[in-house]
Amino acid sequence: MTRLRHTIAVPALDRRETESLLPALHEIAESQLVCQADAIPDEEIRAHAERGELALPRRLRQGERFTAPLDDTARLTTTVRAWDRRAESALKLELASERPDLEAAEGTVEVSFRSAEHPGRLEVSARGALNRWTVFGRRMVWGEGSARLDWPRWWEAVTTGTDGPAPVTAEAAFTLARATVAITPGRGEPGEWLLEISVTVRGRGIWRPLVGTALWLARGAVRRRFAAQLDEAARELREEDFGRFPRTPEELLALYLESVLRETEKDEEEDEGPGERGEKNGARRDAVGEVFLGKGGEAKAAGPDRATDRP
Repeated sequence: MTRLRHTIAVPALDRRETESLLPALHEIAESQLVCQADAIPDEEIRAHAERGELALPRRLRQGERFTAPLDDTARLTTTVRAWDRRAESALKLELASERPDLEAAEGTVEVSFRSAEHPGRLEVSARGALNRWTVFGRRMVWGEGSARLDWPRWWEAVTTGTDGPAPVTAEAAFTLARATVAITPGRGEPGEWLLEISVTVRGRGIWRPLVGTALWLARGAVRRRFAAQLDEAARELREEDFGRFPRTPEELLALYLESVLRETEKDEEEDEGPGERGEKNGARRDAVGEVFLGKGGEAKAAGPDRATDRP
């Protein structure tokens, strides 16, 4: 068994701003799933986006199940376990891919969140398998894992530093080894969090002595590599321009609807000239911006018919 521990400094988030975005994210996700389930035409989605609205003709229903092809060999099946932004939303995603000449893969991810309006607990579990042909015949490589975020506990640790269980925990298991991860935040310099990241790795079954010996022999290199990768990730985060990310639900929806318009530009009629098409698309994006941000670019509250105010 090997224990790795390292602390990094990352930019801090504002709790009020972060939580204000969750209902809008929930609404955007529902719009995408409903459009996928009902095969809403691109023209209708674009028309809603031009008016500054999400294409959401109905709500998701508990127990609803639908399958969408990802390519010629893969399909994704989504099952709605629960969908209520005031209580809990939960999805089960099942991926199946079959390539007879090469390999077959399958995976399941279950996500549960309580809840968009009252953030409390986020849980994710995943399991996957890959069947691959080798010179020795067909073999299966698999893995499974789970993660949990205790949202109130995270902010309690950030603000008061109270001792207790880590607010973020995760486990991953593979054929040879199992890893356990714990992340605990603390206050650092102004505008920063200090994240203490702890990882425990141990072998599984008959491989336990072999994996344990290999990790012990390479413990110095493993610790250095672990710390270097975390430091590099923290550096990239500190260099990220977070000013370009939305800070209000109105900014988030405007950014999303602008991306919808960009995606549907390729569906314009072929006989339109580049100049005419560009001018039209620019006018559409300006209209979307004015709906949520106003002509001066200052965010304003969405009206009662906007997605963020729907029950």
